[in-house]
Amino acid sequence: MSHPETTSPAIRLFHENDIGFALAQTTREGWDCTAATFALHLAHDGDGCFVAEVDGKQAGMVTSTRYRRTGWIGNLIVPPERRGLGIGSRLMEQAIRHLEHAGIATIRLEADPMGVNIYRRLGFRDEFESPRFRCEPRSTPGARPWPPLLEADLEAVAAFDEPRFGEDRSGLLRLLHVGALTSWRTPESGKLAGYLMAQPAAAGARLGPWVASDVGVAGELLDTALGCFGDGAVILAVPGPNIACRELLASRGFFETPSSLRMVRGPDVGRGQPENVYALATGAVG
Repeated sequence: MSHPETTSPAIRLFHENDIGFALAQTTREGWDCTAATFALHLAHDGDGCFVAEVDGKQAGMVTSTRYRRTGWIGNLIVPPERRGLGIGSRLMEQAIRHLEHAGIATIRLEADPMGVNIYRRLGFRDEFESPRFRCEPRSTPGARPWPPLLEADLEAVAAFDEPRFGEDRSGLLRLLHVGALTSWRTPESGKLAGYLMAQPAAAGARLGPWVASDVGVAGELLDTALGCFGDGAVILAVPGPNIACRELLASRGFFETPSSLRMVRGPDVGRGQPENVYALATGAVG
């Protein structure tokens, strides 16, 4: 396929008025993103989200997320008619430079098959697969209604989350809580044993982040969540090492959809305890 453009892609910051472009691209690819997805990125890391332009027209995008020691890259997408021009590589290089300039040496991402070779050329290595799941919502008879997660709970939730996720993402959790469809914590009193947030998705609802001390707690949180959704699908992505979560989801009627590949670049820090992470927040932020 020939490309009439000869201008090298220019990289600039992603702005609020680029959200329409982002949604058009993610919808075409079948990604479950909403306008709130990109508003979250702008609120948390507005200086780490980028758009490529060719001849003054939007030609691709990428987001990056910075935590204390590690970063994430996501939402790398180039329209089909612009592929083959090196735009994806330029966007990735920009995101990596941005994170490294901020002192971040370890970067993770969730790769779809199309991007794996690009990421490997840029120094990313395989960590594990992250299977994705989907189901139509249904209530669970006898499910215990766990209490809602309140703003006052977020400090304790962040402290519980950090060793399991592998990073302090308290700022992100606060933003996710504001935009959540609903969220829960357990138990009602005493030491926190788990939490689950449900985010809006194009298909219905996305479960995640979802972190628990064991599969019993995770199952109770899941049953509470499934009793709250009406129309639309429920989707989530699970870290591959959490085998117990796969079994739990299968028992609740979820089916597996194509997985992504967790990849990492740089020192192996911030891996956390993926066996206690039952769902990612999103593939773009971990």
